[in-house]
Amino acid sequence: MCRVIYAAAIVFIAIFAPQMAAAQETVGAIATVSGIAKLLRSGKELDVAPAMPVAIGDQIRTAPDAQVSVTFADGSSAELGESSSFTIDRYALSGSTRKSALLALWGGHLRTIVKVAAAAAHDFEVHTPNAIVAVRGTEFETAFIDGRPCPEDRSCMRYTTVGVSSGIVAVSNPSNPAPPIEVDEGYETTVACESPATSPAPLGMEELGAPGYH
Repeated sequence: MCRVIYAAAIVFIAIFAPQMAAAQETVGAIATVSGIAKLLRSGKELDVAPAMPVAIGDQIRTAPDAQVSVTFADGSSAELGESSSFTIDRYALSGSTRKSALLALWGGHLRTIVKVAAAAAHDFEVHTPNAIVAVRGTEFETAFIDGRPCPEDRSCMRYTTVGVSSGIVAVSNPSNPAPPIEVDEGYETTVACESPATSPAPLGMEELGAPGYH
């Protein structure tokens, strides 16, 4: 799947670079789609289709048994799982180089492969309603679950889980003053309600709560 997405990125950049230059808000394109998915843009709902450009401010939603992958102009990618929703809140580019990016996951599961950038600071973030995930170059998965008990705190009914396949991420809860927790390759963490991120545990030790997480 990673090779397919990367190949799609090369094709997209070769074909759509002129259109991207003309439309500054356009930051990538739909690489693959299976099942029913919708894109909400400026109050209009569109059917998601392969090669459809995506822009800052777009929201993508998937139905049950659906999946969408997006390839960005810098070579990074995001794969949205079933019954999930995310928005592209920020994606600053200089040519094909990423300056900063922010994706907001509102529910469900998001797998992200971030291309290594020259900048030393964290320049790519994924936010959920109760967590901030800041990365450099890495492959990681984020899930936000609402309406189910958190495995770490059964009294909490909304939580975020983050698992790292490659690289390192820093996870924090914006409503909690605790410092970010660094999660290395092969580990995962959970953010329950207003609690800080848990100490990293090996991948698979906790119920991540999203279909197809592992």
